[in-house]
Amino acid sequence: MIVDIPIRFKIYLFWKNLFSKKEDSPHIKITKEGRGVKSVLFFLPEKKEDAKVINYFVKVENPLSDYEIGLICSDKSKSFYPHVENVSLFTYNDNDLNYFNTIKSVSLLNEIKIKNYDAIVDLNTNFCAASSMLFFDLDAPLKIGFDSLINRKIYTITLERKENAFLESYFSKILSLLGVKF
Repeated sequence: MIVDIPIRFKIYLFWKNLFSKKEDSPHIKITKEGRGVKSVLFFLPEKKEDAKVINYFVKVENPLSDYEIGLICSDKSKSFYPHVENVSLFTYNDNDLNYFNTIKSVSLLNEIKIKNYDAIVDLNTNFCAASSMLFFDLDAPLKIGFDSLINRKIYTITLERKENAFLESYFSKILSLLGVKF
């Protein structure tokens, strides 16, 4: 499945790479003996049909007790996720986005960075400029999302989406990669 990425975003990412002195993320090792992660930030999709699956996947009504779960979504899609009392919820609106549709709100970015998540997961199945650049700016050692030319440069693990595959199977793979027991 080919993901359409706007040219203005490609230019923005190129410019950001030129002037950003980003240190390499620490290497991670996935093993049977590994402890997995203890804190995860999920970037929630804006599509209503994906939200139905995601609500079950991240268990927002009854989050996993041994994990610190964070969720981020746009104000437009917040209504798709009604039960978010037990997790850290970050939202952004159109005023928080710049010309390139990436998050420009320094206070929101700092609020997320303070949490220092072990892993961040982009659950958008289509390209999302806001999530891609947020992941670029965060220093989590494990960044997981769906495959695209841009995401290969930003995420540590990308999943190739096949048109006829069920979303649930991808989300189960993500939980396995995180070492989350469900």
